[in-house]
Amino acid sequence: MSSRPVVLLVDHRPESKPIFQQVAEKFPFELLVAEDGQAGFDIAMEVVPDLIVIRQDIPILNAQSVSVLLKQSAETDKIPIMVLCSRLSQEEKEKFQDAGCNDCIKEPVEIDVVIAKIKEWLPL
Repeated sequence: MSSRPVVLLVDHRPESKPIFQQVAEKFPFELLVAEDGQAGFDIAMEVVPDLIVIRQDIPILNAQSVSVLLKQSAETDKIPIMVLCSRLSQEEKEKFQDAGCNDCIKEPVEIDVVIAKIKEWLPL
């Protein structure tokens, strides 16, 4: 493992991965990718990333479930979690906040927004 911060992207859809890979090349962080919520949770427990970005409707364990589980562990409870959201009502936003999510990225994902959010939540 390098000394660079680690960002875990938990996303089963291909659209946002190239954007995060492009941002990772620009900034000094390592990008890890998981295809479902269970794999994302397992990686988070093993690696303890500096930031997690998770798709709202990721299969196996959804974003809310992963967030709740991570916030229950002393090792992972301080990791900022951002949710990729295709739709986001005030009610859904509150559910994510209650589950421990810190922020949302509205889709379609734009590189400028990702850069701003990374700068906000990642200690670079």
